[in-house]
Amino acid sequence: MIKKDAPNIDLVTQIVSDHLNSRDFKLERVLSGVSTYVYRVLLGENTFYLRVLPEQDMSFAIEVHVHSLLRQKKVQVPEVIYFEHHNEALGMSMMLVKEILGSNIEAYPPIDEYENILFNAGKQIAVINQVRVDGFGWIKRGNEECGNILQGEKDSLHDNIYEYLDEDLFLLSENVFHKDVTSQIRSTLNTGTALMLRHPSCLIHGDFDDSHIFAHNGNFTGIIDFGEIQGNSPLYDLGHFKLHDGQHEQRYWGYTSLAKGYNEVRDLSYDDQIEIDLWALWIGVRRLGIICKRTWGRYHDHLLKTVKLQMDILNKKL
Repeated sequence: MIKKDAPNIDLVTQIVSDHLNSRDFKLERVLSGVSTYVYRVLLGENTFYLRVLPEQDMSFAIEVHVHSLLRQKKVQVPEVIYFEHHNEALGMSMMLVKEILGSNIEAYPPIDEYENILFNAGKQIAVINQVRVDGFGWIKRGNEECGNILQGEKDSLHDNIYEYLDEDLFLLSENVFHKDVTSQIRSTLNTGTALMLRHPSCLIHGDFDDSHIFAHNGNFTGIIDFGEIQGNSPLYDLGHFKLHDGQHEQRYWGYTSLAKGYNEVRDLSYDDQIEIDLWALWIGVRRLGIICKRTWGRYHDHLLKTVKLQMDILNKKL
């Protein structure tokens, strides 16, 4: 898969000017984007975001479809105002979206507002997680894909769960955990796999945490960034959030409020709560496996602490 460098700012400015029919705007690169190149466009009182896919053989068509589908279901996600399957000047796919009002809740609103925001976000992520997907794993988004079919790369969720598990646990046994711990992790996931495989494939955000939940004046305003969408268990996103909950010292713990909101749309059973803990464990192991050889930092510490916590929780439940 060939990734192209971020386009020249002058080229991006020209493209935006052509599609907004105006030069009276300010444009700046947003460096927080990971899976895409992101540019903020300020035009009068309006703010837009231009996203560009680095992979020249990939398209935003599926993501545009997801935004449209979710907005029809009253989920508060950014409105796409322009999209190109392949922009000739860039040699890449691009989409222009309206901003979601406010900012992400990493800004730490008062605790009562935070809990209300998470409650409403929980209701919305539950709606997102009801959308059916054909297959599991990353949603196919190549140029050859039809723009309105959500197709996962794998036929089996079991294959997705175990694709990198042996490799990750080996790396962690060499660099992070004692071998007895990695053996226990493997046993716990083996025991819990049946719970993780109970559901049909559903749409998941894939990177659901505080940084993608927006609020304004204490009110929930939306969910952003669907660059990591997958077909998976509908409880994956709750597991991802739980893994990252309380990641910074100043951050509140929001999982309980999020789960209450989710439960308003879809009842969470005792088995569901166990499965959420299993996903938090699995995602933590996968992330540690990816980054364990990188320079150790705060995120490593958080993942290490949370994986141990999830093991303690699951040892009492399984």
